[in-house]
Amino acid sequence: MIRGIYIAASGLLAESARQDVVANNLANATTAGFKGAEAVSRPFGDMLLSSQGATNRAGIGTLSMGSEVSAVQRIEGQGPVRHTGNALDLALVGDGYLTVDTPAGRRYTRDGSLGIDDTGRLVTAEGNAVLGTGGAPIRLDRGEVAIATDGTVTQGTAVRGRLMLTALDPGTVVREGANLLAGTPAGAAQPTVRQSHLEGSTVNVVSEMVELIRVMRSFEAGQKAVQSHDEALQGSITKVGGAG
Repeated sequence: MIRGIYIAASGLLAESARQDVVANNLANATTAGFKGAEAVSRPFGDMLLSSQGATNRAGIGTLSMGSEVSAVQRIEGQGPVRHTGNALDLALVGDGYLTVDTPAGRRYTRDGSLGIDDTGRLVTAEGNAVLGTGGAPIRLDRGEVAIATDGTVTQGTAVRGRLMLTALDPGTVVREGANLLAGTPAGAAQPTVRQSHLEGSTVNVVSEMVELIRVMRSFEAGQKAVQSHDEALQGSITKVGGAG
């Protein structure tokens, strides 16, 4: 019975972790360039049960030892692209990421909500400088900005730089805060850059709400399992104690 409590508790922990993932997806449903995630679970090793004291009998079977969330995987895919009318909004269509300079080093994002800071640098909404192909921040003057589909940034007849668009090794991508990613570069990427557009999140709100309800019901079932095992254990202790 104690083993049963541990098995049910492992399910509670797994569903709690899964709920955190769903909650984060819903919180970023309107975040530009956000990629949703899903929790991947796996069972612990099964235990082979057999009848003690009996001969020439087949084993009873196996007993699962519970489950755990083994990984949280990003759901790749192209988010919906919408027109904003803002010349400094960018959407990437295809694989690849904008490369930005942060206090922690180079990071990557598909959030194209850009602006210009007081020093003339092209920056993200969090103030991180957007890097050009030479590795330096792209600097702009005040005035009309044109960004070509290959990432070339111009003002009038002057070329201000070209966006550093980077491909990442999928196995190394780590999600960080502020819609940033860390990872190992895998060369230059060639997505189509669409000016005055933003890529939406890949999160499907309806599906996430359905998943949240499923997680809550599964958690409730796990709670009842723990309670049932606890009551059975208490009854066994009471009977054993009373028999003495």
